[in-house]
Amino acid sequence: MSGWVLVSLVVGVVVMLVFRMLGEPLNWRDTVAPPIVLIAIGVAGVVGFKGLTSADVWWIVGSCAVGLVFGAARGATIRLYAKKGELWQRYRKSSLALFVLGVAVSIGFTVLAVKCGMHEQARPYQLAIGVSFAGEALVLIPRGLASEVPFARDKERRWLPSR
Repeated sequence: MSGWVLVSLVVGVVVMLVFRMLGEPLNWRDTVAPPIVLIAIGVAGVVGFKGLTSADVWWIVGSCAVGLVFGAARGATIRLYAKKGELWQRYRKSSLALFVLGVAVSIGFTVLAVKCGMHEQARPYQLAIGVSFAGEALVLIPRGLASEVPFARDKERRWLPSR
């Protein structure tokens, strides 16, 4: 992955974390689309990787399981509340701690895997992040539906010209 893509990905995640710590509307598009897009990009990276071994595949599966578990745990800690008649979400300190711990475990898993001979480039960062957010969504969506507060409407696209 090129340096600017990694920097862009990190900046995007940091911005997302700030918004979630402050509280933001919980809408379908923002809950479902990012994991799907990131997982698709990640899978394309895996498929396009030359020299993929069965050990690499097991490492990818294991790291995805780690991301899914930490994402689901994080989803269980997020505060859901009604605001302006819509569902909102806010990361708690425990949500942020699980995010950081999940990143640390993922890095540790990667270091161990590389020491065991796996190809570090075989698992794209987008896949790991996408699976983690998918785990979060798998918990948030049922919690949101059970709250009986409607999901927030999609945000207006203020940067697009008016029609």
